[in-house]
Amino acid sequence: MDEDTPLTLRLRAGALDDLPLGVLRLGLDGRIRYVNRAAARLAGPEMQPGATLRAMPFEAESVARLDDEIRRRHRAQRASAYPLALNRPDRGPGVRVHLQVVGLPEYDAEGRLAGSLGFIEDRTLELAALAIHEAIGAADDCEQLLDSLAGQLDEVMHFDAMLVSMISEDRSAVRLLHSRPAMAVSHAWGWWPMPEMVRADLDELDGTRVDTVAELFAREPYAGLARHDVATRDFIDAGWRHMLRRPVFRDGALAAILTLLRREDRPFDDDDAERATQLPIVEAVNVALALDRQRALEFELELIGSMGQAAGNLSDVACVLVDGLRRTRGWDHVSLFRVDHDERVASLVHQSAAPGSELPDGYRQALASGVLGEVALSGRALRLGDVRTSACYTAGVAGTVSEMCLPVPGQPVRWLLNLESSKSNAFAAAEQASIERTLKVAGLILDRSWALEFNTALLDAVADAVIQTTARGEIQAVNPACEALTGLPREALLGRQFAELLSAPGHEADPPGYAERLVEMPRLLSSEVELRARDGTQVPVLLSGASLPPQIGGKVYVASDLRFRREAQRMDSLRHVYSQVANEIRVPLSLASTYLRGHTGGGDNGTDVLDKALRQLLRADLSLERVARLASTPEDGELPLRVVSLDQLAAQLHDDLPRRQQKTVDLLPDPLAPPVLAAPPELAFCASSLLAFLLRMRAQDDRIRIRVDGGHALPRLCFELADERGDPSPTRLEPRSDEEREFALAEGVLRTLMRRMRGQLVVQQHLGLSLALRLSAAEGG
Repeated sequence: MDEDTPLTLRLRAGALDDLPLGVLRLGLDGRIRYVNRAAARLAGPEMQPGATLRAMPFEAESVARLDDEIRRRHRAQRASAYPLALNRPDRGPGVRVHLQVVGLPEYDAEGRLAGSLGFIEDRTLELAALAIHEAIGAADDCEQLLDSLAGQLDEVMHFDAMLVSMISEDRSAVRLLHSRPAMAVSHAWGWWPMPEMVRADLDELDGTRVDTVAELFAREPYAGLARHDVATRDFIDAGWRHMLRRPVFRDGALAAILTLLRREDRPFDDDDAERATQLPIVEAVNVALALDRQRALEFELELIGSMGQAAGNLSDVACVLVDGLRRTRGWDHVSLFRVDHDERVASLVHQSAAPGSELPDGYRQALASGVLGEVALSGRALRLGDVRTSACYTAGVAGTVSEMCLPVPGQPVRWLLNLESSKSNAFAAAEQASIERTLKVAGLILDRSWALEFNTALLDAVADAVIQTTARGEIQAVNPACEALTGLPREALLGRQFAELLSAPGHEADPPGYAERLVEMPRLLSSEVELRARDGTQVPVLLSGASLPPQIGGKVYVASDLRFRREAQRMDSLRHVYSQVANEIRVPLSLASTYLRGHTGGGDNGTDVLDKALRQLLRADLSLERVARLASTPEDGELPLRVVSLDQLAAQLHDDLPRRQQKTVDLLPDPLAPPVLAAPPELAFCASSLLAFLLRMRAQDDRIRIRVDGGHALPRLCFELADERGDPSPTRLEPRSDEEREFALAEGVLRTLMRRMRGQLVVQQHLGLSLALRLSAAEGG
């Protein structure tokens, strides 16, 4: 046979109806000449012989593709394959059929082109399944995934609403996971009592099921539910006529139900049930359940993290916990109570409530009765489906019908979380397990916050100053007693070096590095030191300190004010002094009294008696004078001051030196330096002591400069070491050297004397060893 000779096939009329593929013949005029049963089922009632193919409800893009393919086929007379999308308004608005078409030219008996022959394959479910799997692979949000699933299902079979309901493990509660369009039911994570009409079908719902609502509720037990169950009547009154349900199992147990609802009177048929079975609905819903669990865990972690951030304040932690739970669960009232076992009461810490459902501020409930008392004493959670039938319920929030109270883990029970709802049986076992998981961590945070507030209250109440520092001595925290002791506010103390506030006890000057050595000690036993106050006074304290554990870091110090103790000791010493003085006075006064009494008897020489009595009275007066003088003269009082010339004092120091030492000492006077106020003998002693020290300290080639410096607000008499070129000498006070110890012994005396002359001893070594006596300028100098 020639390859150009047309092949003629003759088939019986019904043979093509047995093919699973759709077959149609199209004339050159675009009209349908034949369609088999499969093609008519795929394309709908408009696919009839004599109809124009192009006039069928193809999508705009498919119409253009169809025209292009037919023209190309007629011109090239070659076969081609292409997809088409056909709307099926007979199945409902939005329903589309995706067709894969293979078209080839058809010829008549003479071999002329007579039209086209088309083979049609339905790819709707295949493409929908691919789209659902793509949505599953890209999903990171439960709502987004179920929205995508609803969109794909709506293209396959029209519905008015899609619901995805979660079923609790004990089949006692249900939760609306998703609805399209959004229903009036809250999208919060709260569980609700299982509707009786749902419970009645659970055991029989092992596969996809379609029902006509009127027929379903015409038989028992559904007819009885329609008469007596409020939720069932509400469902029927909503106007739903037909429904399709697809159960979703996880680990062999029913986990969720996908329900499609229609209001129009067009039943779901077996084809719809088959489509729902073939599409990956179960996979999509199971992934959505996993994403929902992930979202719940993320919420719990976020809630725990927020509580952790607020852990320094108990009220803030309670607020985060209570408000967060009510916001996501949608309950009428959520509250946290603190249990006081000593007072046997539960006190309200924080509440979150719907308007009109608040408890009064300061609300307390005795542990002897009520749900709170039973849970606090037993340590076990309690769920009441209807408080009106419970003997242990104590009226509190108006309108409460069901209640769940959970103890926050701990021994003894210190916290209670109480949940109340205006609906009956509003709390499911699955919900209890979720909340208890959160409370395991919340309890630790609440106890931590309570401990922090307790410690804070303790530190605020203690009379001793408490100072926390870093390992290097930087102040990190202080209590109010420390602020009162130093006279400095907390802001001025934080970040400051603790060593700056410390000095050695007594009036002698501190040894070099004294305070730094104290702060460096890992453990400081109780030691008497002085704490520098805001006004410059030195407060005697008993200081102890220790390093904190490594996981905390830093150190803590306790400073006890010794002023009151020393005053008590002083008063005790004065008591002994006055007792001694009393004894000293009593004897001469008694003798004087005896002499005078004897004179009244007559016979004795009066002058002699009066003289003896006068001497005894003077003796008694000496003791009183001594006591008065000690009490009125400060131990560290200011010395009598006079005007002194620093230039004259420097010249006198130089002249008093032996001639051999004068050669190593340079005198640098300052004629413009003003006179100063000082006690001349003590100032001369201090100056000669410093000069003698430098004479011992100098190296062989060092020179000593006695320099008067009047260029400052406080004039100075300086003693400095210089090398042979006149630059600062490298000689220093070496740590722990004999010279340093010797100088330190003298330094205390010098500092005390200078302080009593309104002056100061200044020691500097950063540019060279320099010792200076700084004094106040005389007025008018």
